[in-house]
Formats: sequence, C-alpha cells, structure tokens
Amino acid sequence: MRKYGVVAVLSLLAGAFAAAQGPVITGEYIEDRANRVFGCYCEWSGERVTGGKEAILGWRFHSGEYAGASLSGVTAAAVVMGEASLSAGDAPRKSILFIDNHASGDQRQAVERLLREKHGSLLGNILSVQATPIEFRRDVEHATLRIGDLVNVELRKAKPLQDALQGAVLWYDPFIPMKESTLGMTVNTRYQGHEFDKQWNMNEPGISGYFGTFAVEAR
Repeated sequence: MRKYGVVAVLSLLAGAFAAAQGPVITGEYIEDRANRVFGCYCEWSGERVTGGKEAILGWRFHSGEYAGASLSGVTAAAVVMGEASLSAGDAPRKSILFIDNHASGDQRQAVERLLREKHGSLLGNILSVQATPIEFRRDVEHATLRIGDLVNVELRKAKPLQDALQGAVLWYDPFIPMKESTLGMTVNTRYQGHEFDKQWNMNEPGISGYFGTFAVEAR
C-alpha cells in the first residue's frame, strides 16, 4: 500500500476541497448606503426609521466565467432604492443596473444573469439594464465609482475612533459576502438619473459603506 506524508495528505485534501467547491468568480466591490453601517445608537435608531433607503453598489470582475462567458475585466454597478431601509433586508426595492459598454454582448448578459441569480433579493425589481462606461478605482485607502454625470461614489478608509461618535459600534455587514472588506467613510455619493423620484448629491461624512474584494462560486 502506498504511503503518504502529512504534507502530501493535506495537499490532496486541499485539492479535493477546491474541486468540490467548484469554479470561483473573483473581483472588487464597493457599496455606499444612505445610512451608517458603523455609528452610535442615536444615529442607528433615527436612520432605521427614516433613512437608508438608497444605496449605490459596484463590482469589478477579475477572473471567472459565468454562462459560458469570461467576466475578467468587466465592471457593473447598481443604484438601489427601497420603500424602507435597505439594511432591514426585507424592504421592497427597485434598482437600475449598469454594465460596462466595453464588455461584449455575451459578457453583459452573463454579468446580468450572475447578479440576478446571486443578488436578486438585494437588487429587487430591476427597472432597466444600461450599457455605459463605468470607472472603478480602488487602493488600500480609497475607492471610487463613477458613471459619467449620473453616479459618483467616493469612499476613504474609515478611522472609527476619529470618524464616529463615542460609543459607536458596527450595525451592518456588507450587503454581499466579501473576502476582504474595509469600512468606508463617505466623501461623496451622488445619483443624478431620472429613473426614480429622487436624486441626491451628499457630502455628509459618515461610515456608511465598504470596499474590498469578493469571491463567489460560479455555479
């Protein structure tokens, strides 16, 4: 009988686990909400009733395939508006989905299908899907998402002890599972489209979002 060392066994187990896990799609993600994800109780209690109905989300795919198309290099974004706070999780909502117009038709269809299947409850009723140039930049300290004059999100890495009131705590995790996440301090968040009955251009500081990386199973 063939004998294996401990390292070899662990390697075989890791390979078997990876095979069982299936193909993975990776990329970067940004979200900014109209309520604080990290703040004091008074902020949380007030915003839970009257705020948090809007959010802007963005994805930049690094690797992986879906529906037979490579997603590498494709960028997508969504503007979401709910009837109540999106952070409550069950509020009815509607959204506009944007997909980079530099992507091929097959890639755009694959990204739309992926987001509908993996994050359908987050996006709710998708009113339209638009092909348009999208700019997504991220480094250790900052993340930005821009869609012409329609959408702008600028976050910097939050410094909780300096950026939040005394006694602040984490109230909400990111909307999507993240492999690596950084709390984001809002510098600016803007939506100037006409799909909803509301537009906004806010510069009020607050720890209201996240940026970082994600990994999701393709199947």
